[in-house]
Amino acid sequence: MKSIVFLAALLAPLGVVAELVPTFTTSIKGRAPPSKVVSARTWVVTPPPCVAMDPVPNEEETRKRFGKFADALITQRNLTKAFEYVSSTYINHDPHILGDGPNAALDGLSIFWNFTTLSGLRQTFEGEQGWLNYEASGMGSIVDRFRFEAGCIVEHWDVGEVFPTSLN
Repeated sequence: MKSIVFLAALLAPLGVVAELVPTFTTSIKGRAPPSKVVSARTWVVTPPPCVAMDPVPNEEETRKRFGKFADALITQRNLTKAFEYVSSTYINHDPHILGDGPNAALDGLSIFWNFTTLSGLRQTFEGEQGWLNYEASGMGSIVDRFRFEAGCIVEHWDVGEVFPTSLN
């Protein structure tokens, strides 16, 4: 019993010192540490949102813009460049991304972007919508669908999407 009391008395000052040392859950000057999203986003520059084009581009011009977006996203893996085509009114139907708008999408993507390998499989565009099909390491085959308005991406779906085989 005496040894337990003695040990407790001996170790008590270490508890005070440990309280003062910053850890992963606290930081110097009482500030909270950066969140995982903030840490992940340090390498992604949010571009200005895409501005609706006037006059509105025709389907072929929009198809070319979709191709540039797909190249930036899948081939170059450059989120900043890809998101130059995304409108500030962007609606995201992915339940894993919290909220709409380009910032919410960038927050969600940047968490795993540097740790995922992408291989483009195919793409198509019809009317005002484009589809991307690609392999993502750890996730398998993914199909993303994007809707354009006035040359900008305004809406995105990726849950349960199937690549259209009857188009083009």
